[in-house]
Amino acid sequence: MKHQHDPLSAEVYFVAGNEKSKLGDYKGAIADYSAAIRLKPDFARAYYNRGEAKDKLGQIPEATTDFQIAGKLAEQAGDVSLTVTIEQKLQLRRITSEPGKCGGRPCIRGMRIRVTDVLGLLANGLSFKEILEEMPDLEAEDIFACLQFASQISLTRVSVDLARLFHY
Repeated sequence: MKHQHDPLSAEVYFVAGNEKSKLGDYKGAIADYSAAIRLKPDFARAYYNRGEAKDKLGQIPEATTDFQIAGKLAEQAGDVSLTVTIEQKLQLRRITSEPGKCGGRPCIRGMRIRVTDVLGLLANGLSFKEILEEMPDLEAEDIFACLQFASQISLTRVSVDLARLFHY
């Protein structure tokens, strides 16, 4: 019989959830992560991984809730790595892309403000304060999200000959 608040059993469910997630069985993974959380309610990584599985199933609001809970628990536990990962993930949720808006290019929170517009203003030397005055619908967190998005994109492999692109 399983004991409530049994960290060892919680770990077993967590590992099972990871395996199911790797195989694409996100519903099964969610069930296992939920069992791990019932046994160990402060299991930040189980909340995070359950959020990832929900994300894969398109359950965005539920995934966001799990990420927020995981972030609070990770911070309380002093897990800096997980805390930063979650903050970045939540920050990137501000970036949206819809086929009918701005030609499907990345925008901020569904508004018709493109990430490239904000990055261009930063590149031209405008401060956060000046950008926020120029675009009153923006929040400082939106500008950070644009920078985070650009950072993530820069990690993507590009198969373009940059020398030819810039006529070197």
